[in-house]
Amino acid sequence: MRRPKPKRASASHGFAAIEMGPAGKIAVGAGLGGLMLAVAIASAMRAPPRPAALPEARPSLAGSVDATPPRCRTVTQSESECASAWEARRRHFFGEEAVQ
Repeated sequence: MRRPKPKRASASHGFAAIEMGPAGKIAVGAGLGGLMLAVAIASAMRAPPRPAALPEARPSLAGSVDATPPRCRTVTQSESECASAWEARRRHFFGEEAVQ
C-alpha cells in the first residue's frame, strides 16, 4: 500500500497544489511552444520598418570652407591656395573665427 504524500505548508490555505502527470506537462510544453511559434511567424510576416528620411544638407555658414578645390585633396606638395583652404576648414572644424 502506498503512503499518502505529506501536505506542504502553503501561504494560501484555500488552494490545493496541482500535480500534473507526464501527459499534462507535455500538453503545457506543446502549448507554450505553439504560442512561441505563432509569435515568431507573426513577427516574420510583418513588413520591415522603413528607414528614416535622410536629413537635408545644411548650407555652410562659411562659403570658403566648401570651396576647397578637388585637386587639393590629393596634392602632395605645399601650395598656398590649398594651404589656405585647409586652414579655413581647420578653423571651421574647431569653431574658431576666421581671420579676415
